Amino acid sequence: MLTFSIDTFRDRFDKMPMAAVSLFLIAGIVTSHHFEIGSFVWIALLAFFLGLSFWRNGIVLMAIFALGGWLYNERSYHLMPVGQQAMMMLEINDNGINYGKYSTYSADLLQYDQAACRARVRVTADSLTTLRRGDIITAISTIRPFGDPQSSYARSMRKQGYSGRVSVSEARIIEWRIKEHDNLNHWAVTKLQSLLPQSDGRDVAIALSLGAKIAQHSDLKQSYSYSGVSHLLAVSGLHVGMVALMLNMLLLPLLLLWRGNIIRSTIVVMLIWLYVALCGYPTSAIRAAIMFSVLQLSHLTCNKYSQENAICSAAFIMLSLKPQMLFELSFDLSFIAVMAIIFVGKPLCLTLHSRHLLIREAINTTIISTACVFATAPLISNTFGVISTLSIFLTPVVLVFAQIIIISSLLALVMPHAVAQIIFRAAEWCANIQNNIIEWAVSTHIGYADIRISDTAMVVTYIIMALLLLLSFGCNDQLEDEEDKD
Repeated sequence: MLTFSIDTFRDRFDKMPMAAVSLFLIAGIVTSHHFEIGSFVWIALLAFFLGLSFWRNGIVLMAIFALGGWLYNERSYHLMPVGQQAMMMLEINDNGINYGKYSTYSADLLQYDQAACRARVRVTADSLTTLRRGDIITAISTIRPFGDPQSSYARSMRKQGYSGRVSVSEARIIEWRIKEHDNLNHWAVTKLQSLLPQSDGRDVAIALSLGAKIAQHSDLKQSYSYSGVSHLLAVSGLHVGMVALMLNMLLLPLLLLWRGNIIRSTIVVMLIWLYVALCGYPTSAIRAAIMFSVLQLSHLTCNKYSQENAICSAAFIMLSLKPQMLFELSFDLSFIAVMAIIFVGKPLCLTLHSRHLLIREAINTTIISTACVFATAPLISNTFGVISTLSIFLTPVVLVFAQIIIISSLLALVMPHAVAQIIFRAAEWCANIQNNIIEWAVSTHIGYADIRISDTAMVVTYIIMALLLLLSFGCNDQLEDEEDKD
C-alpha cells in the first residue's frame, strides 16, 4: 500500500531540479504579461536577487523569475491599432495554410506607417499571391480584428501577440523581396506534392509526415477535430519518436564498430534535427527533438535518463528563446500531453504490466491515449468548444497507419521519382483508410459533444490536476522501484 511521505516528495523534486527553474521562469513571464512593468525594474530585480543568491542558494529561483519577466518584456509583441490604413512592412514566418481561393500566414510587422515596430499579424493573401517563409513585403493595408473580440479565438490570438488580420494582394504590394533559397520544408512538401495528383489521402499523408498546413475539405477537417486525433496532422513527439526508433533500428549494425554507440547516437541526433528542419521547425517537434536528443546522448554517459527533467529543460530553453510561446496553443498542448504521459501514463503502465508483448502494448497504448485525452480536454474544450473521447479508441488503430505513412513519405523523399511514386502511393492508400475510419467513427455520433468551458473552469480544472499530481509525488516509491528493476 502506498503512503504519502514528505521525504519521498522532496526526493522526487531533487530528481528534477529544472522543474522549479521552469516554473519560476513561467511565473515571471505570466506576471510580465498581465502587469506593465518596465525593463529597468526587471533588470534591477534580477541583479538584486543574483546578489542575494551568493548568501542563499534558493534566492536564485527569484532571479529566474525576474529573468522571465525581463525576457517577455523585451521580446513581447506590440498591439497595433485596428481599422487604420497604413503602409506596412511584413516578414512572412511560415508557408501558410492553403484554402484554395486564399491562403493565410503568420507574419511579423517590422514597420508600421514608416516607423519601426515589433508586432505580429495574420496575413490573408488571394490565390494569385503565393508567399513563402522569409519573404518581406511592403504593402498598404488595414489591420482588422479577429471577429468578436470576446470570442475564445480572438482572446487566444491576442495572448499570442497577434494584433489582427491583414489582407494583401499584388495590387496592394509596393515592394516584394522574395527569399532567394527555399527551405527544406518547402522542398520536401513540393516534392511529395509532385509525386501524385491532389487528393485528400495525399494531403493528409503530407500533413501527417511533414506537418504541412494543407487544407482538406471542411467535412474531413471536422471529422478529425471531433474524433480527437487532429493532433496527428501536426508533427509532435509521436512523429519524432517514431523517426528516432526507426533510425536506431536501421543503424543497429554500427554497434559492432569501435565506439559504435557514440557514432550511432551522434548520427541519430543529427538526423532527428534534420527531420525537424524538413517539418519547418514546429514548436512541438523542437520540444520532442530536445527530449529525444537528451535521451539519445544520455546513453553515452551511462547516466540515468530523467524524462521529467528533460521536459522541464526543454520548456526552459524554448521559453527563454521565445517567451510568447507560452501562450501558443501548440506549445501548451504538446507539453500538457507529454506531462500526462510521463506523470500519469507511465506509472499506470508499470502498474498494469503484462508479460505478453501484444497485450502489454495494447494496454500501454490505451493508457497513454486516455491520459493525453483527459489532460488536454479542458484546453481543447475552452479553445474549440469540443470534448471528444473517441481518440481513446481511435488512436491505437490510427497509429498503425501513421507509422506506415511517415516511413513511406520520408523514403519517397530520397528515392528516384519513379520509385518514390510507388512508395508514396502506399502512404496515400493508408491515409485514405485512416480518413475512412475516422469519418465512420464520427458518423456514429458517439464519444464527442459540443461543450465549451469557461476560462475560470479550465484554470480550476488544471489547478486540481496539478494538486493531485503533487500529491502523487509522495506516493510513487513502489512505482519508482519497479521502474528501476525494469
